[in-house]
Amino acid sequence: MKVLLRAVLFFDALFDLALGAVLLLAPFATFYAALQLPQPQPALYGQLLGFTLLGVAWLLAQAAFRGQLTVPVARMAGPVNLACALLIAAWLIFFDLQVQGAGRIWLGLLAAMLAFFALVQIPLAKRIRNREREELLRRESELAAANRPVPAAPTVHPSPSPEVRREPVITPPPGYGPGTEVVTDVEPVDTSIAPHHARQNPHP
Repeated sequence: MKVLLRAVLFFDALFDLALGAVLLLAPFATFYAALQLPQPQPALYGQLLGFTLLGVAWLLAQAAFRGQLTVPVARMAGPVNLACALLIAAWLIFFDLQVQGAGRIWLGLLAAMLAFFALVQIPLAKRIRNREREELLRRESELAAANRPVPAAPTVHPSPSPEVRREPVITPPPGYGPGTEVVTDVEPVDTSIAPHHARQNPHP
């Protein structure tokens, strides 16, 4: 799409270059008489317009070869070409323009060419501008997403287990308290031997 717009701008530059060269010849009445075109009066105005068209042609040529100028220049050239085409058509139809024969044909072709360039440049420039805006927004969103910091995963700390409080166990010493009696083994007494009394006679 942009290649087509560049081609249209290039041919528009050639067309403006030729038209500017014709206007630079404004002092030569015979030239305009041969083309049956009205001669600019005074010729200075025609030559000033011719130099202006040469500058416009140079700008259009630059826009045809430089991508950054294509859309802005096309947005400027399209409405200007359309306005010029409507102006020429209005003079040919509604006003008494002193042009006869081939002159009216030349001016009609001039209006048609300007209208053609305008009808191509205006919509193409709008479409390309909208597409470039969408691409710019998409690139900015991708760049913002790439530069966005990734949130760190939350660190899970193990929850401390509740401490079980243990009461101290106090063991009483043997003999204190119920269930702590000390049971000792009782040695059997030998009853076969009679007890010896100190007052008894050892000799029976």
